[in-house]
Amino acid sequence: MLPFLKIMLRNLVLGPSTDPFPFAPAKTHENFRGCAVHDPEKCILCGICRHVCAAGAIQIRASQDGSGMQYSLWHNSCVFCGMCAHYCPTGALTMSNNWHLAHTGAEMFSNCISNLIHFGECAQCGAKIQPRPQAIIDTLGVRSPDRFLLCPKCKRQSIGRNVAQPRSIHRQENL
Repeated sequence: MLPFLKIMLRNLVLGPSTDPFPFAPAKTHENFRGCAVHDPEKCILCGICRHVCAAGAIQIRASQDGSGMQYSLWHNSCVFCGMCAHYCPTGALTMSNNWHLAHTGAEMFSNCISNLIHFGECAQCGAKIQPRPQAIIDTLGVRSPDRFLLCPKCKRQSIGRNVAQPRSIHRQENL
């Protein structure tokens, strides 16, 4: 009986050893994996995140007016595995340490991040292409940003002209 009294007195003097969560904010560790956060300024609509999402929480659909794609991330379905953030080539998806997803049953279908990502335009013909955000152009350090802003058809034509041109110049120099 004596060891029990000793432990009880020590606990009374030191106070509780648990987090006072309902009465104070809970502490989360820096590396804790919580909700996914989507940055539409970096998204290029590659669809890799949708492909690797085992829970099917990510949906990418064409907008009704045809100006872009509607990106939706459903937190009700997300299992916080982090695969979308791991495979995102541009860093548009990151995992936050926010785990506060408590909501009422009435809010069940509104617990979603939804962004409209507009298509880009080809610099030559004006066709719709995947978005080319300035942040991505700066990050990639593209040598010829004009070629980066072309649709596949115009890019092939541009490369074909550049490949054919040096050969004719090289032949003229050798003569």
